[in-house]
Amino acid sequence: MFGVVVLAGCTSEWKKHEIHLAQLEREGDWANAESEEHWLIDNSFADAPANERSTEDEADRYLRLADYAIKKGDSREAIEALRQALTIDPSCSSSVQKKLGRLPLPPRDRQKVIAEFAWNIAAMTPDDSGMLEYQREQSNCWSYRVRQIRIRHNQVINTERGKERQVSYDARSWAFDAAEGKWHAEGNWMSDVGSESELVGGPESGRYRAVVAANHGFYTDGKVPPCHRDGWSGPYDKNETVFVTTELPVGSASGND
Repeated sequence: MFGVVVLAGCTSEWKKHEIHLAQLEREGDWANAESEEHWLIDNSFADAPANERSTEDEADRYLRLADYAIKKGDSREAIEALRQALTIDPSCSSSVQKKLGRLPLPPRDRQKVIAEFAWNIAAMTPDDSGMLEYQREQSNCWSYRVRQIRIRHNQVINTERGKERQVSYDARSWAFDAAEGKWHAEGNWMSDVGSESELVGGPESGRYRAVVAANHGFYTDGKVPPCHRDGWSGPYDKNETVFVTTELPVGSASGND
């Protein structure tokens, strides 16, 4: 018991708060973790160990504060903490960018904040073009519709042109609302709504290949916005307008079966 008492007595106030903060993190108590991080920030000048007083350490404390605020759902606190981190240490811009994408805000509001930080980062770190490129891609988004595909028949038949692979499919329409950043199913499944084919031994048909690849996934016969481009495979045709994906990008609505 004496050894425990001596250990506790030798533990600095700073270390006690760090230990308590680690416990709160394990428990997922983000509100109190936020309060503890505020204490560490406010008292770092007087109480932090010498090896925890660099600008990087100070910025890291604000980055952690932003994390707790995000998990607690407090976007205002998170934004202010990220501003402070960036001001103290512009080299942390990459971490700031990642956390901006997790802000608990509607997509349109989040993009406004991202745009604001993009210009600040560009001014503070002229060599960092990543944030501006990210902002441009994310803002270049529009609403569009796609089809969910379920192949109904897949067969080889004899035609006047020779043997031909044919697929017919059922489909259901989905729409992406750019303002909400969400997908919505439009109506029920429709049977035998389309078909595609290609000659056996002949040139490949991009649309036939796309429909086969989209089975139990999604197909679009149109341009996809840059904000979603990485989520689609293709294009499958010369006009660069046929794309497929196994999952709807940026999250999908429930009922995706």
